[in-house]
Amino acid sequence: MTWAERGRAPHLAVAVIAALLTGPLSAAAPTGAANGPDPGGPATASVPSGPVGGAWLGMSDGRLAYGQDAQGNRVPDYSFAGYGGGGTALPRAAVKVTVPAPGTGDATAAVQAAIDQVSALAPDSSGLRGAVQLAPGTYRIAGQLRITAGGVVLRGAGTGPSGTTVAADGPTIRTLITVGANASYTTVGTVHQVADPYVPVGATALTLDSAAGLSVGDEVVIERPTTQAWIDALGMTGIWTPDWSLRAERRITAVQGSRITFDVPLTTALEKQYTQATVYRYTFPRVSRTGVESLSLDGQSMTSAADYPANFYNAAPWEFRAVQDSWITDVVWRHFGGSGQTALGPQSRRVSVLRTQALDMVTTDSSARSEAYLLQGQQNLIQDCAVTAAKIHAFSTYGRQSGPNVFSRCTATLVQTTYDAGGHQRWGSGTLYDNVRVDGSLLLVNNGTRGSGHGWSDANSTAYNCTTQEYKVQEPPTAHNWAFGCTGSLLTGSDGQVVSNGTRMVPGSLYDQQLVDRGRTVIPAPVAPGRAGTS
Repeated sequence: MTWAERGRAPHLAVAVIAALLTGPLSAAAPTGAANGPDPGGPATASVPSGPVGGAWLGMSDGRLAYGQDAQGNRVPDYSFAGYGGGGTALPRAAVKVTVPAPGTGDATAAVQAAIDQVSALAPDSSGLRGAVQLAPGTYRIAGQLRITAGGVVLRGAGTGPSGTTVAADGPTIRTLITVGANASYTTVGTVHQVADPYVPVGATALTLDSAAGLSVGDEVVIERPTTQAWIDALGMTGIWTPDWSLRAERRITAVQGSRITFDVPLTTALEKQYTQATVYRYTFPRVSRTGVESLSLDGQSMTSAADYPANFYNAAPWEFRAVQDSWITDVVWRHFGGSGQTALGPQSRRVSVLRTQALDMVTTDSSARSEAYLLQGQQNLIQDCAVTAAKIHAFSTYGRQSGPNVFSRCTATLVQTTYDAGGHQRWGSGTLYDNVRVDGSLLLVNNGTRGSGHGWSDANSTAYNCTTQEYKVQEPPTAHNWAFGCTGSLLTGSDGQVVSNGTRMVPGSLYDQQLVDRGRTVIPAPVAPGRAGTS
């Protein structure tokens, strides 16, 4: 079944078909575009410019149909992002400790003691220890709150006038709530080399030199080291150094001879001409089934810090470190400077941030922008969020992430200076911007020598039915970036895979349709999209 057959208006069907027949839009070299000229030197490698024999995306019998390029690369399935691997209902923890109504003094000790008390309980069969229930009112926190055990939930009484506020107390820049600690990978057993000369984006299987010691159900890392050859192919010579790897954590679902199948598709190709990828079992200690629910956070007191003008971006509401299968729901934070450069940190996995708002952010006139929502790690979901600030990267990713990660139904409403959104630096791979609305620019681009040498900031990322003032989608060597059904001015230099520019596409949401195709549950949009609850 085509898009037209699914009931689209005739002129819309014509626009979509025309876009698919003519292939991606390719503009001339940038002349005064928002990102300026593209540094980094000429690329020495590329993938084919479009799908072979069809469209990148379509619908057939009520399901998505995917095209691919000559090497087999396709739009990834991003629906594995979120708690439990996407489309999984959040658990509800029983209240184990209730913190008395707050007074006028520092409540750090009282709230932390309640968290520690619940942390000491044995988890139940689902991994939950219990919830710390905060009363209505304002708890003033002169220090930090730390959740270091799994199965612990910090819950307030809502975000409305009769709800709960956790407010920073004192002019010290910090992260108000931290969850988890930092961890590191430990290799278990044999390290196997990938034997395939090329494993494309979207793949869920690969061949090894041997699958000895690997079994169905094993958690493995698929590691792709960065090499100078690949850096040179990207045009990042002199900008990046080969001192990092992409590590995709996956679960084996089948073993046949030396070939393994795994649960979540790759978002960066494995190219033997540039690097030798490996697969190995591992341990990586994380806390899980931990949540922050139904409360407000306020960082106003931090803005009085003497170093606030220089370090405002570290005045942060929360940070998730080595955490998986956890959540933040129905939370509003006000008067913070940014995400603290971490937020959902690089060691986080399968975390859902649902129905939240970052409001009235306090930034400075520094040339640097901080992030309202910073998404790192892998299989993380930020959905139904809202931002208001004078100057901000509204929805951003940091680099060296192996995805997939998703921003869905998020809105950045203009206050003073236009926003931007998109990857910030160094190969933030496999991000979906689904029905994101930005009063500003959405940029999936090469940031070249900007900042600390940010370079290609998005790769194999997709903007789907986004609403912007302007957007730019560039094509990295060895990879793709896609835009489907986005509105706003398409900036010159957009040589990426742009389909149906200015006209929304069916299905309405790529993330939701991918969940449906997997038989998973779609999270319905709130009555007022992007607004947190007020109960």
